[in-house]
Amino acid sequence: MIASRSIVRSVPVSATGNKSFMVGLSYHRRPVSHPIARRTFFWGGSSQQQRGGSKSWYRRSFTSNSISSSRDPGLEVTSVISDPKEVEGPRGVPSRAEQIRRLQSPTIREDGTFDILVIGGGATGAGIAMDAAQRGLQTACIERGDFASETSSRSTKLIWAGIKYMATATAILLSPKIFSSPIVTVKDFISEMKMVFHCHQERHFMMDKNKHLCNWIPIAMPFTSWHISPPPFNHPLYGFFPVLAPMVLKFYDSLSFFQCPPSYILTRKKAEEVFPQLEEKNIKYCAVFYEAQHNDARTNLAIAMTAAEKGAAIANYVEMIDTIKDESTGKVVGVQALDRMTGKVFEIRAKKVVFAGGPFTDSLREMEVDEKKKEAMPKAVHGASGTHIVLPGYYCPNEMGLLDFNTSDGRFLFMLPWEDHTLVGTTDKKGPAETSPHPPEDEIEWLLNECSKYLTPDLKVRRSDVLSAWRGWRPLAADPHAPPDAPVSRDHVISENPESGVIFIAGGKWTTWREMAQEVVDRVVGIDGPKCTTLQTKLFGGEGYTKTLSIELIQKYNMSQSVAEHLVKTYGARAWEVCELTLPTNKRWPKFGNALVEGYPYIDADVIWACREYACTIEDVLSRRTRLAFLNKDAALEAIPMVADIMAKELGWSAKVKQKQIEAAEKYVTCYGGKMSETIEEKLKSAHYKDIHDVFDAIDISQNGVLEKSEIEEVAAVLGFKMSKKEVDKAFSEMDRHHTGRVSFEDFLQWWTSSANSPFRQKLSRELGLNAMNDQDLRDLGPGTMFG
Repeated sequence: MIASRSIVRSVPVSATGNKSFMVGLSYHRRPVSHPIARRTFFWGGSSQQQRGGSKSWYRRSFTSNSISSSRDPGLEVTSVISDPKEVEGPRGVPSRAEQIRRLQSPTIREDGTFDILVIGGGATGAGIAMDAAQRGLQTACIERGDFASETSSRSTKLIWAGIKYMATATAILLSPKIFSSPIVTVKDFISEMKMVFHCHQERHFMMDKNKHLCNWIPIAMPFTSWHISPPPFNHPLYGFFPVLAPMVLKFYDSLSFFQCPPSYILTRKKAEEVFPQLEEKNIKYCAVFYEAQHNDARTNLAIAMTAAEKGAAIANYVEMIDTIKDESTGKVVGVQALDRMTGKVFEIRAKKVVFAGGPFTDSLREMEVDEKKKEAMPKAVHGASGTHIVLPGYYCPNEMGLLDFNTSDGRFLFMLPWEDHTLVGTTDKKGPAETSPHPPEDEIEWLLNECSKYLTPDLKVRRSDVLSAWRGWRPLAADPHAPPDAPVSRDHVISENPESGVIFIAGGKWTTWREMAQEVVDRVVGIDGPKCTTLQTKLFGGEGYTKTLSIELIQKYNMSQSVAEHLVKTYGARAWEVCELTLPTNKRWPKFGNALVEGYPYIDADVIWACREYACTIEDVLSRRTRLAFLNKDAALEAIPMVADIMAKELGWSAKVKQKQIEAAEKYVTCYGGKMSETIEEKLKSAHYKDIHDVFDAIDISQNGVLEKSEIEEVAAVLGFKMSKKEVDKAFSEMDRHHTGRVSFEDFLQWWTSSANSPFRQKLSRELGLNAMNDQDLRDLGPGTMFG
């Protein structure tokens, strides 16, 4: 069933007194699995007043793969259900409402034109806006979802200097092509090594200027033999990597001029002490090197807030719905934009338009060409999805990660401590980009199998240990406007369409976001334009940051250490402003900072501050302003009511809007992977159960021989039971005879035979189709009976 939502309103098309047009926005809801969302914009009325020679337009209808007006897959759009109350921005930063006004009616120059307009608010797009604004350009940047809502929040959380690319560079140089095509081979080697060197420079910039966002993390490479066969990268030299690793890693350090912590060796005995989770008996030694780690979504938001601080008109939930072309030249001179929070449509004019849409760049490029040219338009980006899973923190030592450089498919696999959890990733699967974080079950299983290779058998890696799972898409780019003999880029691509004048950037990696932004702005301003100064820039929260800041917060605000450390690591010196928003707990300790959910350092002030940093939906807070959805799907679902209450108060939501936001957040968070695999879900829904033992085993998701309340709640959700928290508590308390929080099979059997009138018991019996034994047969067996 496809549901739709239509809103019709009269809005001014431009800020210069043009006649109003009737705008109908039709949103079509499709199932979560549906890859295409359709949006249609109907324009009617008299012709636009001509300005700057641009041609008038009346109707635009298009279908774009995986980019819907509602970014959330399968969810009814919530962007036109409210006109949020204006909330002040952080100190020195305009509010989102003010940014929208600046975009709608720019007063920066007489013709109302920006110097540069960036489409896309990921790391690269926000970085371009920051660089351009810092050079004095009148800058605009719009993002159709939330900042970092796609690829930029779904990385491996490393700002790494590219040890893999150093290996591929060496493999290129030592390949047989060195004899058949020596010049080309050497050029490829130099290109690859130059990219690695630049990664080292950019990593140093982040660690030097933005200590509040980044930290060093040691990563161990365990070796179980002195020779590897088959060799990594299919090169015989790499078969001897266990012997060469210490020397290779020292060379890797030298590319940073030894400004990173030095690599070192762990003997088998020492490895047993610092990494007890490893299977020690087969390990010869571990080589350890350092990379930088960060909270990618927070870094992206810090870049966006820095851009706003420097004067850029930047806003999330503003979507480009069409381009505006000069009728005489055919050049793109602006875009038609939709504010998804209010439904208002307006123009943004600019001298230069830049697309920074990551894996969705081609969908943007389709709007700069005529309908007839779309089919023939060469693709610039091919997506590759990467799945990550999050496991409990005990799978990794708190301060050390693990790298498997020789997985079954040849890809690097990281197992890293992150936010007191263990992050494992990533896979590599070619395919068109989708906006849903929903991960394929086979990729989750592959990650579990791969990461268990080096772990002791005593530490069983279970499917039910997956707290969250997601996938994102890496853009693999090629230049469609390059001449046929141009070299293929191994990194990012910056290209300008000679017909439309639009520049796009795609490819690259998190580490080089600043460098990519610099190259784009250099291209816009030319050789004689203002020079880049971002290497000297501290991102939002960096000014005033000190290593002892968390202690100062604890002493002043009487909050827990974990909360104080989270606030400092997330907001830097801006944590002082966040702490002023904390509410009293009415406890002796901690006195301030009410937790959103037990066991996590996120508090009420995080949500209030998120509204000031342009958060518009509950999902913004759960996925990116905090990382609850990425860390623990169940914890994120648990936090929804409290987050909704705080945001409703801050943003002035009505009860109806609040409920719609809750429903949308629940559906989106459900798209993340969790403890229950798709296989188990399907079994629960369709399997034929022989007896009560079958039912018990099906509900026992963790397979630990007892039932927990969270399992009852999750099974109820999968089977479609609408149960409130109170009803779940009641059902579980009926089973939990001894009030231990755990229900054994004997407890479950006793409950089943004595609770025929229990609503949950009746629903289970009906949904699971239990028919092998009737209730009297079960009573005759008596409690404590084990059968299967």
